[in-house]
Amino acid sequence: MKKLVVVLFAMCAMTALQAQKIKGDASCLKGQSEINIQFDYKGVTYDGDSETKYLKEENKAKDPEWKTAWTSTFRTDKWEPRLIEDLNKEIVKNGMEVGNFPDAKYTILVKVIDIDPGTFAGPMSMPARITCIVSFLKNGSKSPFATLELKKISYKYFMSPMPEQRVGEAMSCVGEAIGKQISKIK
Repeated sequence: MKKLVVVLFAMCAMTALQAQKIKGDASCLKGQSEINIQFDYKGVTYDGDSETKYLKEENKAKDPEWKTAWTSTFRTDKWEPRLIEDLNKEIVKNGMEVGNFPDAKYTILVKVIDIDPGTFAGPMSMPARITCIVSFLKNGSKSPFATLELKKISYKYFMSPMPEQRVGEAMSCVGEAIGKQISKIK
């Protein structure tokens, strides 16, 4: 039992170390009650492989509707809400909320670079990991005033045979990491 506690503690510490600090000046976010959020999956890779290759390999074991859901409803109905929910849990104490607020003064753009969906193999399971670049933009601008790079963010305890659920858990951790960084803005 003690070994398990030590391993879990080490995993938590590694995940905390993975989060980098916001680069640039994001102090303008202070006092904002609503911040818009958008997601970009253009060019996303899956453990370094193209999306086409990943879907071809995964589709062997899945029904045809799974492929469509992977690139649409899993993202919009499962992964993104998980990220937003955990991000908001971190910043609510600052009087902020992130969501679909197109009229907000600022936008957070989450550019997903790589998704490692992990594997399910009982005790040998590997968690999903997400790498993304988070850009903070004034609405109407394409140039970010601050960025945050998150590399291989993963969860600690959850295992599932379903890759979409593992990715959802990792997205939840990405939201938490973004929220913690926003909460540190002075």
